[in-house]
Amino acid sequence: MLLIGVVGYAVWDRYVREDSGVAACKAMSEGRQPDGSEDAGEDAKLTEAQYREARKVFEDSRHEKIREHGTALMDIVWQVDQMNDDEALGALAFMGPLGTHMTGLQTACADQGVILNLNQD
Repeated sequence: MLLIGVVGYAVWDRYVREDSGVAACKAMSEGRQPDGSEDAGEDAKLTEAQYREARKVFEDSRHEKIREHGTALMDIVWQVDQMNDDEALGALAFMGPLGTHMTGLQTACADQGVILNLNQD
C-alpha cells in the first residue's frame, strides 16, 4: 500500500502538477510577475522577500533550462534594482548577461509551449 502511495505521488508530482517554472512562464506571458502577482510598475523597488519568492518559483522548476535562466535572470534583476541612482552606469555591466538569460528563458519557456515577449511596453 505504501509503495502505491509513493508511486502515485511521484506520478502526480512529475506529470500532473503544473511545474512552477512553466506557471511562471505563463504568468509572464500574461503580463504578470513570475510569482503570479500584478506588475507594480517600473518605479517600484523589489523587496528582498519578493526577490526570494520570484527566484524560488524558477528554482523549484523541474526543467533545467527554466531553472538556469530564470534564477539567473532574477539574480540580475535583484542586483540592478539594488543599485543607487548614482550607480546607474554600473548597470551596463549586466546588459550582456541580462540579454543571455532573457533569451534563454524565452527559449526554455517556448520549449514548454509558452511564448514570451519580454520586450513588452
